[in-house]
Amino acid sequence: MELQEIRSFLEVAAAGSFSRAAVRLGVTQPALSRQIARLEAGLGRELLYRHGRGVMLTDAGRRFLEVSQGVTQQLAAVRAELATGALDLVGSVTLGMPPSLSASMGADLALRFGSRHPGAALRIREAFSAILLEWTESARLDLAVLYDARNSPHLIATPLLLEEFFLIEPPAAGAPEPVPLLFLEEQELVVPGPENGLRRVLDAACAAEGVRLRVRMEVDCVPALKQLVERGVGSTVLPFGAVHREVREGRLRARPFRSSAMRALLVIATPANRPVTPLVRAAIRAVQEEVERLIPLNVLRGATRGPDGATLVP
Repeated sequence: MELQEIRSFLEVAAAGSFSRAAVRLGVTQPALSRQIARLEAGLGRELLYRHGRGVMLTDAGRRFLEVSQGVTQQLAAVRAELATGALDLVGSVTLGMPPSLSASMGADLALRFGSRHPGAALRIREAFSAILLEWTESARLDLAVLYDARNSPHLIATPLLLEEFFLIEPPAAGAPEPVPLLFLEEQELVVPGPENGLRRVLDAACAAEGVRLRVRMEVDCVPALKQLVERGVGSTVLPFGAVHREVREGRLRARPFRSSAMRALLVIATPANRPVTPLVRAAIRAVQEEVERLIPLNVLRGATRGPDGATLVP
C-alpha cells in the first residue's frame, strides 16, 4: 500500500469520478485506475463501485475513507510542522459555532484561548449548522462545531457533546417538570426554520411519535426567540446553554423532555482537504476543554461520553 495510492483514492472518492479525479491530480485516467486497482488488490476488497455516471464507495470503501482521511491529515500536519521548524502557535484560526453554543461559551473561549496562546488569534464566526457545514466543506473555516454532521470525503467529524433540548417557557411557579412530546400540541411555538439543525431534530422526534406542532412563527435568531418567549408570544425549544442566564435570572423556564430523541450530537468538524495544523489542534482542544468545564457548572446540559464511558459515536 503506497501513500500515493491512498491520496488517489481520496481524490476519486471526493470527485465521484475517475475522469474528474485524474484532471485534478494531473495524471491520465488509465494510470489512476491502475493505482486504485493495486490498492484494492493489496487490501483484498473492492473500495469503489463503478457505474455509468462515475463511482460510489462500497462499505469497505467508506471504512477505508474514514481511516485514510485521518492518516493523511496527520501526515500533512507533521509535514507542515517540520517545514516551519517549530511548533509555535502563531497566526490566526477561524472557528464556526451555532448561535445556541456561542451564546453560552463563545466569550470565555475567546478569552481563554487568547490568554493561553498570545501569539495566535481566534476568530469566531456564528451561523446555523447548514451554513457552517457549507463553509467548512469549502475550507472557509478552519474548524466548526456542527449538529449531527458525519464524516464525508469533504469533512472529518469528531464527537463533542450529546446535547439535550428543553422546552423554553415564560417563568412560572413550581418545579420545571419534564414534559412528553405530546405536550407540544398544546403550545403556540416560535422555532427556527426547517433547515435549522435543531428544528430538524424537533421535527423528526415529533414525526416519530405522531405529534403535530402548532408553529406560530419561524425565527432563525436565538436572541429573538428568547425575547418572543419572554413577551408571552409562545414557547420555543433550545439547548439549555442558550438560556442558562435567563433561567438563573428567573426570566425564562426550561423544562426537559421525557423523549430521548430530543437531543443532538454536536461534533467538531474540519475540512478533509486541509491539514490540521498545531494551531487548529489547539483550538480543538480549547473547545473540548471549555465544554467539559461548563457541564459541571450547569451551563451546558449533555454528555461528552457514552453511559459506558466510551467516546460518543457520530
